[in-house]
Amino acid sequence: MLALLLVLLVPLAALTLCGVAVAVLVKAVSLALPGGRPRGRRELTAWSARVLALAAVSVYVIGAGLVQLDDHESRSGADSSPAPACRDVDPATVAGLRDSRASYLPLGFTCLREDGSTYAGEPVLRWFNGIGLGGVAGAVLLGAAAAGASRGRPVGDGAHDEPAQEERPGAAGAR
Repeated sequence: MLALLLVLLVPLAALTLCGVAVAVLVKAVSLALPGGRPRGRRELTAWSARVLALAAVSVYVIGAGLVQLDDHESRSGADSSPAPACRDVDPATVAGLRDSRASYLPLGFTCLREDGSTYAGEPVLRWFNGIGLGGVAGAVLLGAAAAGASRGRPVGDGAHDEPAQEERPGAAGAR
């Protein structure tokens, strides 16, 4: 079931990352053009938090798809076990390799040797973990900054208030 879900989600995550890149470029160009000032610091910070969170989730889903692909490959075919993530390292490290275990949080493989010792496989997946965790942390910080910016502005500072309408004698609602 997880494999089917990831088969559907990985291409969607890749398209989402492309969309994030395009959105960031469009936002940068719109801010650079004359008259392209942001509506406010809070709106720009909140937009950045949403885009960063979307990118972090997309990176994690793609990494989970890579783990699932390697795990599936290790269970299919001759001479396929343990996972390629454990076998694609130097020969001294692979000596005595017995089995591998997939992990989805954090992404990666634990490679088991005959003597009971372990080592982490596939250093590429560690990059996915770092990028995903950094993106989530950045999104949380930016979200907190956006929330703080909206609470820090005093009510009625005039920045977004509509001008008061003058009451005319004889107008509806005038006393």
